Amino acid sequence: MRKWFLLLSALLPVVVLLPAHPKAVAAVEPTVSVVPPQTVTLTFDDGPDPRFTPKILDMLKKRHLQATFFIVGKNALEHPDLVKQIEQDGHTIANHTLTHPHLETMKPGGVTAELQGGDAALTSVLGPSFPVPHFFRPPRGNVSPAILNSTEQLDKQLILWNVCVENHTTTTPEQVEQRVIKLIHERHGGILLAHDGELDRTLTVKSLPRILDDLARDGYRIVPLQEYLKDQQQTVSKNSLGV
Repeated sequence: MRKWFLLLSALLPVVVLLPAHPKAVAAVEPTVSVVPPQTVTLTFDDGPDPRFTPKILDMLKKRHLQATFFIVGKNALEHPDLVKQIEQDGHTIANHTLTHPHLETMKPGGVTAELQGGDAALTSVLGPSFPVPHFFRPPRGNVSPAILNSTEQLDKQLILWNVCVENHTTTTPEQVEQRVIKLIHERHGGILLAHDGELDRTLTVKSLPRILDDLARDGYRIVPLQEYLKDQQQTVSKNSLGV
């Protein structure tokens, strides 16, 4: 705790100096309502955590899969080697705020500071050549006008999800597998959310291999987020043309 607090204190002057991109893009994209057929992208929140992130990285590497990790800045400062490993393995690194607060309750200045602080933490770990993350996910998926405004001002794309691995009613890997696969089948794919930090994610780590292998068996494409969004836009265009 003291280690990241000291690093955070050093970063605070940097937070307010990080420039926003001059040309902002729309903060909200149709990342939930439109699903490219038979396509899934993997996303992980709340890490990195040495208890769970290495196991998840191993299972992804074994299956030659790429994911997007929405990283909490303070966790990046505590576990820089894990952040570097995520990048080295070819995964996308995204912003999940600096301290994982209830962002929806905060005023605009506080929201912006959290997003910029998350960027600053990642830059401090990965170096100045690391590009500022474009993708952002608010903690718990909660959204407010201030969050939408800050996301747009900082030229970030807000990413939510439509299937979550974790659930309060499923307590075994078999139950998690059945529930998640059922939801993905019903929705013909989507953005899958799992967590690799904050709480005990043992059940997630045990369930994910079953889910990933089921998806491969059932013919789903598991693609990086960037490819998913490109396919999604093509799906939107086809739908608008009535194709």
